[in-house]
Amino acid sequence: MKYFRGPAQQIGWLFVLATVAGVLSVVVMSSTLGDEDLLSAVHSNQGSLLLGNMLIFVMLAAMVGTAVLLSPILRSHSETLALSYVLARTLEVVTISIGLVAGLLLVPLSWDFAAAGGADLASARVLADSLKTTGDWTGYLGAQMIFSISALVLNWAFLQNRLIPRWLSLWGLIGVPLMFLSGLLVMFESFNSNAAALNLLVVPLAVQEMAMAVWLIAKGFSNPAERDTMPEAPDRLTASR
Repeated sequence: MKYFRGPAQQIGWLFVLATVAGVLSVVVMSSTLGDEDLLSAVHSNQGSLLLGNMLIFVMLAAMVGTAVLLSPILRSHSETLALSYVLARTLEVVTISIGLVAGLLLVPLSWDFAAAGGADLASARVLADSLKTTGDWTGYLGAQMIFSISALVLNWAFLQNRLIPRWLSLWGLIGVPLMFLSGLLVMFESFNSNAAALNLLVVPLAVQEMAMAVWLIAKGFSNPAERDTMPEAPDRLTASR
């Protein structure tokens, strides 16, 4: 089997960058956004919140990069699959961007909250909770549910055109409904008492994306045309005799 790297290495590194930036953003902001006194926590930890949102921006930029680099590769095999992947990725980026803006708005709101010195605290807290809920929902919708759709399109395209090993594409297709279900259940607060089970639903597709990224970095895309010509060699040899 022959492989061609082309933009495969860049695509692999962009997948890694998006995942690392996304995970770090959760780690950096989780303690602040999980505090019961949200506005006080945001006011005291503005740096961590801004850093976390910068990491989300880096993740979004990496996601756009993967769509840009993968589009011509998918288009050479199927216009429909290429367009579907770009549309799904675009919707994913737009949805997460809404949550990014909502998170950033918590910072100036915390300034007003601190300056008010106790005046109209209830309305400020309601608004803060609404912004946080918006960020949570767009995260589950974009980073899990819509991401699952883009992963479905990508792994199906890879499977059909044999650009990566079949087992790796099938792994991704198996993980897609599990991650989609996880985002759906958390959004509607089902299974809320068993967060560990929901996290386990995310693992198969998350690990598969990193395995795929490592494969692309190390090996690149397979060349199905080269594989298709290999069985013909004995026939040509027989004909020559």
